[in-house]
Amino acid sequence: MDLELNTNLIILITSFVSAFMLYALFKWFLREQGSTDATKLPQSPPALPFIGHLHLIGKVLPVSFQSLAHKYGPLMEIRLGASKCVVVSSSSVAREIFKEQELNFSSRPEFGSAEYFKYRGSRFVLAQYGDYWRFMKKLCMTKLLAVPQLEKFADIREEEKLKLIESVANCCGEGLPCDLSSQFIKYTNNVICRMAMSTRCSGTDNEAEEIRELVKKSLELAGKISVGDVLGPLKVLDFSGNGKKLEAVMEKYDLLVERIMKEREAEAKKKDGTRKDILDILLDTYRDPTAEMKITRNDMKSFLLVCFLSPAISIQFSI
Repeated sequence: MDLELNTNLIILITSFVSAFMLYALFKWFLREQGSTDATKLPQSPPALPFIGHLHLIGKVLPVSFQSLAHKYGPLMEIRLGASKCVVVSSSSVAREIFKEQELNFSSRPEFGSAEYFKYRGSRFVLAQYGDYWRFMKKLCMTKLLAVPQLEKFADIREEEKLKLIESVANCCGEGLPCDLSSQFIKYTNNVICRMAMSTRCSGTDNEAEEIRELVKKSLELAGKISVGDVLGPLKVLDFSGNGKKLEAVMEKYDLLVERIMKEREAEAKKKDGTRKDILDILLDTYRDPTAEMKITRNDMKSFLLVCFLSPAISIQFSI
């Protein structure tokens, strides 16, 4: 009985794998055939079934793209497993895409961690071009990230800069090694936190520090989940369990920021006449009955998340 059950199980698994391979091979064949259509696609290196161009990618991704661009031009199509992307390696082509053809490229595709993201549909950076995208862009340009708003926090940037210099000088004076990467991360985190929520993220035991840790953890998990994009339909199985971990981290972030927002709303009357941070402006827009578009609490939490993520991502890539 056990032998018969094991045999049936093996047959079932073999049939599933064979069917999946045939399906993937069929899709690859159709894709190759479709490349001869009237729509001219960017040049692309020879691809292998299933893995695409993964065999051409080395340990350093930018170096691999640079070597491929020398052969296939400044605009080329790359397929990493089941994910397809376009690589731009020329300033003139990038200017054409982001300036001359801005509306055609305003919408952003969703990647690996999208289905585990709590604020799906509220992400300004990856929002589809439409009313929400236009409203948030206008809000950023006129209030949230406008030059007058940034100038109000010039003293904060100067203060954090002096703290950075002082910390590096202390290390040098004591003859100790100084980790500049961590120092710059601490500096950018503190500047962003103080501009967003009027509190420092490092060196104090407060809610902002907890948010920073949650954001750091979510960035690490999202990066691991994005690797699953090469698996195509199989990524929904979440083999590593990182998807569930990301959902748990996002839930903690949501509860913490919601509590901070409620506390800030209760103190709103005390903030009259004082310098407003990004959270204050978002809450004013949220309560404004005359606003062009009604933003939600998820929209605000998502925007704050982007504020905290931006320095972490930029420093990670620069290092």
